Formats: sequence, structure tokens, C-alpha cells
Amino acid sequence: MDRLFEELEVECGASVQCITERASALLGLDIEVDVLNEEEWRAVPRFVLVDGDRARIPVRRSDPQWYRLHVVIHELSHLLCGHTRCETLPMTFDQLRTPAQVCALAGVGGGVGSAALDDCQESADDEQTDPRQVALEAEAEALAHRLGSFVLVPQFASAELV
Repeated sequence: MDRLFEELEVECGASVQCITERASALLGLDIEVDVLNEEEWRAVPRFVLVDGDRARIPVRRSDPQWYRLHVVIHELSHLLCGHTRCETLPMTFDQLRTPAQVCALAGVGGGVGSAALDDCQESADDEQTDPRQVALEAEAEALAHRLGSFVLVPQFASAELV
């Protein structure tokens, strides 16, 4: 993962647009972030992230801004990890109320050990979740946490100065 950050040349304070542009150049993909209304959102194909030399990251306009940021960073992480799909795509803030989706978004299977995530794992097992897909989600979420810290840390740092 360290090598990836060197190639991506991400620095603290980088904007999501900057990270997206760098990822696009690094991967040779045209990466498009679409902010969609409800009607468009219902037409988003499940799981599909990459189609040929294009990647589309859909976000729902009605979701909170911080959550849309999470979705974009999570999907960029999938792309940077070499994944062409996301088991939780399209992701919505509403899904945080569904245990199996929370598990996928939290990357269950990636070594996180808490009672809540254990409950999630049982729920995911009940739904016949493919362990390989859970591992891909965990890998993307781990990278998303790291990328997110580069975007969010400066905002918090400047708030502390006030």
C-alpha cells in the first residue's frame, strides 16, 4: 500500500478531485463521479464500477455530503486495488441501517475484531456472502480509510486553529 501512495503522490490536504485525477492518470481510466437524482439513482446497475476504459462512481444527491465523500473514496480505493466491481454499489446512506450492508461497508473479513462486527459476520453468513467479495470490500475499505485521512485531516486541523 505504501508503494501505491508513492505512485499516487497523495499529500495531506489533497482534494478528492485531485486524488481522482491522479488515480485516473495512474490507472489509465476515465473516472467519472456522477451526482444523481432519485430517478437516475434507481437506474444505476448493481456492482458495476468499470466498463472498458471508463469507471463510473455514482453518488445519490440526497445522501449527506460526508457520506458521498466516503462513497467516492471507497470506490476510488476499489479502482486503485484493481477491482472492477463493488459488492455494495450503489451505496446509499440508507444502507447503514441494514446490518449486512454495514458489514460490507466496514470490510468484515479484514481482521477487524469487535462484537458488533462479529454480529455482522453472522448476518453476512446468513445471506450467503462470498468470502472473496467480503475480502475485496475489506481491502478497499482499508485503503479508503487511509485516503480519507489525507482529505479530512487538514479540515480538522484548521478547525483546531480557530
